Amino acid sequence: MDRRGVDDETAIEPQRPPPLPVQVPRRNFEGLFVHALKPTGAFAQSLRDIGYDMEAAQEYYALSVWRAALGVARRHVYAGQAPEAANRALGHHYVEGFAQTLVGRIFATAAPLLGTERCLTRLPTYLRAGREDMKMLLEPVQAREWRIRVVDPDPLPDFVAGVVEGVLRRTKVTPHVEVLERQVTGYALRVRWKGA
Repeated sequence: MDRRGVDDETAIEPQRPPPLPVQVPRRNFEGLFVHALKPTGAFAQSLRDIGYDMEAAQEYYALSVWRAALGVARRHVYAGQAPEAANRALGHHYVEGFAQTLVGRIFATAAPLLGTERCLTRLPTYLRAGREDMKMLLEPVQAREWRIRVVDPDPLPDFVAGVVEGVLRRTKVTPHVEVLERQVTGYALRVRWKGA
């Protein structure tokens, strides 16, 4: 009897399915567009043209739709500004709008009670709730200064810097987030704050 198994050199390895495309949850779009920016007219139409309709929202969208939606927002809300400044401002808006969602209200209420450093330690969890393909590593450097390294196959460091600033403002401090490194697969941020 001829028996072939896993140990047999002639065994064929099963094909792995291709990785699923990155999905961005509806709450990311709702926070930024429904609650914060509230697009109308040509702005809303441009969002529909790239695949996001606020009136017929889906549970998840492809990462490409999220990136295109951020591009539409930059053109309509921050026309003429450098992309880095526009993305940072959109990160601030994102946190403002997210704080008005059901999940965001819980966070907004808890943030001042948690304090700055505990909110920082929770950022990787918050980040993965919006983009499962990203990984955030935190390291305290000294009092009121941390370093964040983000592994991101589709990096948008200035947007995330704005999000981090927005989150820390909820803890009643004045944050400053600086992009230290920009790479194809990630970036590094320096986070400092004053107050509280």
